[in-house]
Amino acid sequence: MGGIIHMANDHDQVQHKHHGHHHKHKKHNAWKLILGVIVALIVIVGAIGGKFYFDAKKAVDSTYKTVKTQDKREGSVNLEKSQPFSVLLLGVDTGEYGRTYQGRSDTMMVAAIAPKKSTLVSIPRDTKVAIANHGSNNKINAAYAYGDVAGAINTLQNYLDIPIDHYVEMDMKGMEQLSKAVGPVKVDNDLDFTNLGHHFDKGMVTINSDNILAYTRMRYEDSRGDYGRQMRQRIVLMAMVKKIASFDSLTKYQQILNAISSNVKTDLTFDDIKTIAANYNDGAADNIEQIQLQGQSQMIDGVSFEIVPKNEQVKVQKNLKQALKIKE
Repeated sequence: MGGIIHMANDHDQVQHKHHGHHHKHKKHNAWKLILGVIVALIVIVGAIGGKFYFDAKKAVDSTYKTVKTQDKREGSVNLEKSQPFSVLLLGVDTGEYGRTYQGRSDTMMVAAIAPKKSTLVSIPRDTKVAIANHGSNNKINAAYAYGDVAGAINTLQNYLDIPIDHYVEMDMKGMEQLSKAVGPVKVDNDLDFTNLGHHFDKGMVTINSDNILAYTRMRYEDSRGDYGRQMRQRIVLMAMVKKIASFDSLTKYQQILNAISSNVKTDLTFDDIKTIAANYNDGAADNIEQIQLQGQSQMIDGVSFEIVPKNEQVKVQKNLKQALKIKE
């Protein structure tokens, strides 16, 4: 998951310089990231059936939570006819380190899914936006704190000028639980750093349940700031999903299901996910255009924001509208 790890402070004064307004385009299995480990489990279900199928259905059913949002689409998307649709992936920090209060959305990605190609847009958490009833000087991750998932969806719909059809929310505490169930994974680390008492050398490093939050939440020692952190979150989650999908033995599947059911919420049903896996697998999983919405760091009244130029915002809007076949 959707997922992209700490409670943001509105008076965070650490500044990071980001040069240029370019997009990064990659083809990879980000499709699995969009639906997190849920899609991987559905794939596994087809191979083993029986008790695991019903356990998986029960786990996914327990994640279902509908939300009421502003309706920016005429009619609804027909998944059976493989129509393009959008998903908001939220990684939230509510459960990290035992928190029980409403956190902020630490990771925000919007995916436009079509059968032959998908587009994934990463949105910096400090992006300056207007939030309904809360003024114009806000960080975009505050929309979740103010209005939960509905608030995040409404704000993103207005900012990107597209309908958000579905969402997948993952509490980042689930990263720890999922890591414990899946076991260690190796990732290629491009930055030598120390965080929360854990040191990570440049090159291949092992990520486990003890150091996963230290690795995925660091941003202050990275000149890329939140962009670097988003990248680390993506590569770790994809490594875990890949390991789940390649299991020869599913002795730990119940732990994986428990991690999902305890930490994931979505308005996609089990049948929706099966339909998506069946009807959108002709290139959607391999042909991914990844776009990083990018701006410049700027201090405003003692608060560090990412200021996205209007032309950059419009360019991303056009990419998403084309992917969703929405007329401008």
